[in-house]
Amino acid sequence: MRPVDTTKQETNQLARPLFSDGSAIRQMELLDHFRVQLAGLYVAPNIGPSWDSGGKAEADYLHHIELVISGRRQIVFKGRVINLLPGNIYFLPGNTPVERRWIEPSNLIFAKVRCECLPGLDPLTDWPERRPVRIGPLNRRMVRDLFASQNRDSFNRLLEFRGLIGSWIARIHPNLEAIIESHLLARVQFIKVLDFIEDNLGANLRIEELADIHGTSRRAFSALFTRSLGISPKEHLNRRLNQFAIELLLNTSIRVKEVAAKLGFAEEFYFSRFFTKLNGVSPAAYRSQFRTGSLLREATDRQSRKNP
Repeated sequence: MRPVDTTKQETNQLARPLFSDGSAIRQMELLDHFRVQLAGLYVAPNIGPSWDSGGKAEADYLHHIELVISGRRQIVFKGRVINLLPGNIYFLPGNTPVERRWIEPSNLIFAKVRCECLPGLDPLTDWPERRPVRIGPLNRRMVRDLFASQNRDSFNRLLEFRGLIGSWIARIHPNLEAIIESHLLARVQFIKVLDFIEDNLGANLRIEELADIHGTSRRAFSALFTRSLGISPKEHLNRRLNQFAIELLLNTSIRVKEVAAKLGFAEEFYFSRFFTKLNGVSPAAYRSQFRTGSLLREATDRQSRKNP
């Protein structure tokens, strides 16, 4: 049916735009660009000593939001010890190495999150001032209502939870508008390159191809890209390949060999070596570790069976 507005013109005569000046319109445009994406949602019961990083600083490419139900742990960021205490919610930004210290068995729910302005480009991932922070107290009733059942109203609960994540991110980043604005301005000169990467993402994609699209030599392109975005073209390609690999491993049931083929790796061995270098564990181990407690597991399994 063709949409038709049948309301009387007089109905909205007294209405006026809440945001009408140029600055507010720009804010609305930025808001349209900024997408909070829920990449995974997990239950982690009885976290044990294996969570401890053994004195090493490690990082995930994605942001983590932890809802700590019970048990105490610690993370160390730039020499500062942060206690992860029960009854609280914490934001652990992606691409931010921290040392993990296990103290006692813990139970938590955690989300993996991306906040993208352009595909594969998260302004909070490369923001120089990013750091782990406490979001606030945990509302146990909210946890009970959202996660009491894995089979009832899953979509509605996930939609509600994603909205909460957006409100938490806004609360802990008061200068979010400036972060997004700066992020977009730095990337505008690489739009064609970034679009090409998204359309042709694979292990066989070469920096020379990107330089040709940009219209400069490989050396000049790499230097300009790194200086403007704070990350080299190769690092960006590896990050996107890794993100895509994680999505396939967690949200589908296809074999690791098929994941490697989808990503353009000549052999599963080369994919496993690439993935292990970035994530510290093999693709199979990563899938086993994070899918065991995933609230999305049943839904994604059904979807992958429908679309093999």
